[in-house]
Amino acid sequence: MTGVRRLAPDWHLRARLKLRHLQLVAALEEHGTLNRAADALHITQPGASRLLAEVEVMAGAALFERHPRGMTANSLGEALARRARAALMELEQAGAELDAMREGTGGAVAVGAVSGPAAGPMVAAVAALRARAPAVRISVDVDTSARLMARLAEGRLDMALARIPDGFDAAGLEYRAVGPEEICLMVRGGHALLARMEPGRPVPLAALAAQPWVLQGPGAPLRQRIEDIFHTAGLPPPRQVIDATSIMFSVAMARHSDAVVALSRPVADLLVETGAMRILPPLAEAPVIAVEPFGLVRRADRPLGPAAAALYDELLRVLLPARREPVGR
Repeated sequence: MTGVRRLAPDWHLRARLKLRHLQLVAALEEHGTLNRAADALHITQPGASRLLAEVEVMAGAALFERHPRGMTANSLGEALARRARAALMELEQAGAELDAMREGTGGAVAVGAVSGPAAGPMVAAVAALRARAPAVRISVDVDTSARLMARLAEGRLDMALARIPDGFDAAGLEYRAVGPEEICLMVRGGHALLARMEPGRPVPLAALAAQPWVLQGPGAPLRQRIEDIFHTAGLPPPRQVIDATSIMFSVAMARHSDAVVALSRPVADLLVETGAMRILPPLAEAPVIAVEPFGLVRRADRPLGPAAAALYDELLRVLLPARREPVGR
């Protein structure tokens, strides 16, 4: 595009961009009105209006669309707000790291994981790091891949065990593929299906078609995999389905009903150890159920602090022992 004034690489220095400007852009994009953004920053509304005018002059364009009831960030405002949140988070974490170094407590690390890896490799890596550095502060966020990737992009996580969702801009990410996630079908102890199963014989899919199920919502990788198995076998997918993102709810529902629940292998193994649930034998039509591969993801443009680098190394040791390489700080 011709005629567009490009910002110099050091535009923020030339324009004397301040932290307050970044705080306002982030707060205004979150709250949607100058009044609420000003309250969040404990400044006056005229002060917030002046800061917004200054940062829009610095950016050389309007960042927010004005409406009778508030403001909405345009594409430029969304981009700057995203970067502002990441910069503010970096400074917040820098303070925590400096405090930890002064106090000799070893620093902090924030990680995310989808449910299966959270119960398996993440637990192993965190336990190993805790044994080596008991004073490191570790925060683990268990959620969907889409939410984890958004938090990683915002700088709220140092790394994640997750999948990169379709349509997500992965240009700035470093992704180390791990492999598919194995899935088990489980029911409560004493379920009528268990009494009908012959030892060593696979379960016919038709026996599960009429059962109630607890599954992730439509479009989730696990839900799609279960439905694909039914479609491939020429059977309609289960009709009695409760949509649930919470593993705790899914397990509780299965324990108090005849529902079948699909869970990752690490979670299933934990439940079997407690005696609360039983794993069904393999399906005749799909002896192994697995969902699309997940990986270890971090931002390529963001160096890891000492605590985060140590956990990253532990995850590589657990996940990819044959391909482990020293992590770049």
